[in-house]
Formats: sequence, structure tokens, C-alpha cells
Amino acid sequence: MNIDESMPVVPTPDLVSDACKKFDEANDVVEQALTDLFNRYPRNDKQSNVLLKVVALNRLYSTNIFAVYDVAHHIWQLSEDVDSALASGVPEIVDKIARVTITTTGKNRTNYSFATKYCSWHNQASYPIWDSRVDRYLRSMRQTSFAKFLNPHGDLWNCYPEFVKLMTDFRDFYGLGSFNFKQIDKFLYAHGVKPSGMAAPTD
Repeated sequence: MNIDESMPVVPTPDLVSDACKKFDEANDVVEQALTDLFNRYPRNDKQSNVLLKVVALNRLYSTNIFAVYDVAHHIWQLSEDVDSALASGVPEIVDKIARVTITTTGKNRTNYSFATKYCSWHNQASYPIWDSRVDRYLRSMRQTSFAKFLNPHGDLWNCYPEFVKLMTDFRDFYGLGSFNFKQIDKFLYAHGVKPSGMAAPTD
């Protein structure tokens, strides 16, 4: 059965806490490695440090970026804007980070999921993660009373600031104000597919 054809698990504080516990137990080494890395290099004004963060996040969160150098160089070039925005929680920076020109082809690519995860690892209170599991879960919410917050047709949102608003509405609607976006993402990750064990997030 497709997940969109079944009723979603409606969040409660206890269910979110349980999802966080299970996720952390299953992914302790990965989460600690990324925590250490991003805490050690919080800024993006040194290209080698940015490259380390991009490579590690891409590999450990399986974001499927092949042109990692182009992505790292892009973030480094925007470092002044990136660091200022991340410190203040400005959502528009996600879309700027996501859009990259690939050197070998000259084509533009939008690494949306990666950009949300990269920003989240710098500021988990301000940047909810989007990936395919989150998308599937939110689409399944069209069958619930939360549907009034969702576009009934097409995309659930058109840009990252709209997604932040949607996730803020989600948190408020279900009384999850004691959780940050990262913790809520662990619940969405757990319930964005049929239960089959936990693993580090992928697109």
C-alpha cells in the first residue's frame, strides 16, 4: 500500500520524544560525528572547512550530490551572506545555497534537500529539514484536520520560507512547541515510510 493511501500517525509530544530516542539510538555515531564537525567549523569563510562539511553531510545523510566541490565553492563564495543569515535564521538563504552551477556541464542544479540539511546543522532551531520522507508524510496529512494548511493540489509550498511557515503551523497545531525543528524532523523521518527500522536520513 502506498503511504499516501493510509492514514498518517498523528504526532503527540510522547510520539515525538519516542521517535527522537529511537533515531538517536540508531544513529548515535553519525549524529555525533556531524555535531563535532559543525561545532568545530561553524563559519563558512574558509573553503577547506566548507568542503569538509559538504562531503561529510553528503555522505552520511546520503544527499546524492556528485559535484561536491562546486557546492562547497558556491557556499564559500556566499559565505558572508550565509553566515549572517544562518546566525539570524533567515530562511531565504536555503534557496540561495540550493541553486548551484555545475562546472563540468554549465547546467544549474537545485540541491534543495541538501541545503535544508546544511542549514539545519548550523541552526536547528530555525531550519526544518525537507527530504522525500518529510514530503511523503506531509502529503499524507491531507487526510487529517491539518489539511487546511496544505495546498490541495500540486506542490505543498513554492519556496523554503513557505515550508518554514508550514512546519511552524504543524508544530503549533499539534502542540509541539517544546521541540525544535530537528526533533520534529526525527518524527517525520520515522513516519514518512512504512516502519522498517531507522537509518540516517536520505533524500
